[in-house]
Amino acid sequence: MAKATWNGAVIAETNDFVFVEGNVYFPRSAIAMAYLSANEDIQPTYCHWKGIAKYFDVTVDGLTNSGGAWYYQEPYPQAAVIKDHIAFWNGIEMSGAPEGDGLVEGEPRLDGKIGWEALCWLIKFSKNDVISPEEIKKVTGVAEDKLADVWQIYDVQRYADRYQRDLVGGGDEPLRIIRR
Repeated sequence: MAKATWNGAVIAETNDFVFVEGNVYFPRSAIAMAYLSANEDIQPTYCHWKGIAKYFDVTVDGLTNSGGAWYYQEPYPQAAVIKDHIAFWNGIEMSGAPEGDGLVEGEPRLDGKIGWEALCWLIKFSKNDVISPEEIKKVTGVAEDKLADVWQIYDVQRYADRYQRDLVGGGDEPLRIIRR
């Protein structure tokens, strides 16, 4: 049985959970939802294979764990098993989770992603030290004249930082993505 506790309260408990990348995802039916409230201050975050995560605060006896829970409202097909499930972190104690990582990303694939989501995917998975404007356009559908704007999107920046990529060029030189 997996259980999530914080500040002395059981937030979630069930045998019917999904274990993904080392995180227990509890079905909403197993969660004491009275402890959760939507957090509108934390920027949603993107995962190239799970989708867009949104956050809940967890409040017990007047103490709030800001963003202590997250969920994927519309997970991508590879992660469909976490639809209507919530995971916890940030000091929320977990017990009963299995060893290992559980379900992890399958074969990396675009799954029809375009635009900034496909750009994040390309930043992570391209083996090339230099990604040409032609490859960027082919994979993402983002034209070179829009690339600098798309590059500024929060999650594109997160991926660029995480996977050590920079956008270079401009003026007379074509924009391209390089490995740092």
